[in-house]
Amino acid sequence: MKNSFFFTGKVSGVRFFILAALSIGMIVADAHYHAFTTVRPYFTWLVTPIQLVVNAPKQMLSWAGDHLESREDLVLENQGLNEELLILRSKLQKLNALRAENVRLRELLDASQRVDEKVVMAEVIGFDQNAYSHKVLIDKGFSSGAYVGQPVLDATGVLGQVVETAAYTSRVLLIADASHFVPVELARTGLRSVLRGTGDLKRMELMSVPHTADIKKGDILTTSGLDKRFPIGYPVGVVRSVKHVAGNPYSEIDVVPLAQLGRSRHVMLIDRPELKRQ
Repeated sequence: MKNSFFFTGKVSGVRFFILAALSIGMIVADAHYHAFTTVRPYFTWLVTPIQLVVNAPKQMLSWAGDHLESREDLVLENQGLNEELLILRSKLQKLNALRAENVRLRELLDASQRVDEKVVMAEVIGFDQNAYSHKVLIDKGFSSGAYVGQPVLDATGVLGQVVETAAYTSRVLLIADASHFVPVELARTGLRSVLRGTGDLKRMELMSVPHTADIKKGDILTTSGLDKRFPIGYPVGVVRSVKHVAGNPYSEIDVVPLAQLGRSRHVMLIDRPELKRQ
């Protein structure tokens, strides 16, 4: 079955010339005599759907390109904003750290002005990794006048004492170490006892206090000076709890150190010449 839509056979050439001539005639008639002015809008109406269909792929590609480009720009902008936000947050954290350090330095300066003895400022540069010993490393050694047995304080209380010295560094045994003992007295009543470290940086024990002793939660303990090592009157800890156990002649008294044992960065070495001569 032949498809009459296409030109086939010998007549195809004749049909082509007839249609070509007809087209040229219509173009000339319209150009010179405006023969199709009244019907042109109808032709345009018929052709418009075809134009829409033909232009649709191009418009879709253009829309997709604009959309993808716009999305890519948004993604890049979002990444840039996230990076800027991260930088600003890091700067804010550094600023807060500097502010906190300035506060600690002011506190340390105020504390040094209250100390009667000569002091040497030092910075904590390391911590012992031994789980059974609580020591810190400071940046002052015997070249700066540090010596074994020298008392060490921070801005809030007694920190410990120097136990080893090198030319430019020293090791400080913290008062919370289980091997450390500090003679203390109760600021409110003058009761004297010995404060022992437990190995816990947040807990110490007051030894040999009888049940009848006037001591309660919140009492402040200061150095008594009886060991001839720590000067008298420096704050050491605050009583957290007092327990009376039946059958035990002494109370169980927990004390929280006042010094920032695990967090202090700047400390003071108290110069006591009498200890150097020992």
